[in-house]
Amino acid sequence: MKEFRILLLVSVITFITYFGIEPLAHSVMHPHMEAADFEYKDLTPIKGKGDAKIGKELALAYCVSCHSINSDNVPIPVSKEILIAEFGVHSKVDVNFEKLANRYLSELYGVVPLDLSDISTIYDEKFLKGFIKDPANAAFESTFNLHKKKQMHLDIANAQSETEIDNIKKTTAKDIESFKNKNKIAMPNLGIDDTSVNHIVAYFKSIAKPLTPKESLELACGRCHGVEYDKVAATAPEAILNKYLGKTPPDLSMMIRSKGRDYLTIFLNDPQKVLIGSSMPRVGINEETEAKIVTYLENVGDAKKQERESLGIWVIFYFVIFTILAYLWKRQIWSQVK
Repeated sequence: MKEFRILLLVSVITFITYFGIEPLAHSVMHPHMEAADFEYKDLTPIKGKGDAKIGKELALAYCVSCHSINSDNVPIPVSKEILIAEFGVHSKVDVNFEKLANRYLSELYGVVPLDLSDISTIYDEKFLKGFIKDPANAAFESTFNLHKKKQMHLDIANAQSETEIDNIKKTTAKDIESFKNKNKIAMPNLGIDDTSVNHIVAYFKSIAKPLTPKESLELACGRCHGVEYDKVAATAPEAILNKYLGKTPPDLSMMIRSKGRDYLTIFLNDPQKVLIGSSMPRVGINEETEAKIVTYLENVGDAKKQERESLGIWVIFYFVIFTILAYLWKRQIWSQVK
């Protein structure tokens, strides 16, 4: 009977450690945050549907001076002649003009403007409309203001005096104004009206195709981030990204192991929710795309996860058998003691 008490005590301590202390430590390292918001509630919806044919004309007028649309035969907006003149290469020598074009464009804009062929596949429609209407607001300011004000309300709730409350309000207003004036995104506000936005989005929806998890990551993240373990390099050179963003964006190969699926789901949806003032924009991907990206990162950075988890039941089975055999062996030995 004494052995069973010891076993019970060890089981209780193990249970408390695994289901109590470990989650507590996790909550301290990653404080609880609201779930990802795929409805983008902070953005004002642009209602209505557009005409894809009109949208194509508008896209050609507004977008192609910076962006390519490969699926509709609109090339990257820089010619070989410009690249030859810029970098002093010879056209008859084997030259990677795509790489040179990415370097040229990233030097102009800080990052390489993405190809627009499949943006409606990965981006939430409400976000995409809001981004075309006002890029800085959709990618940064709206969500920054939202979370800055939420933090203000929490700080006010813990304030000890009216003076402290006034200081909190003034500091928040100052931070919001400062963030608004900060240079955050290369794409300007083009002053496109709501009707035109609807037409442009209708066009992009008409040409988009489904994407694999890897293609989704490359389109949503690949301008700034690489995945070394799968030989995916950021399209912009590291030195230019460092200058544009203030630091080099991390490689994503092991991000799933260092941060975890839940954290990544929230951060990818809204970086400002996790780190107010982050230089990473809200990308605006839809829930399906985010699931693809996180699954891809799991496959790259934690390829043995399924095998490891399937082995768990056998480890438990081993310990059960070992415990039974150890108990029977103990009984046999002690039965011989007089």
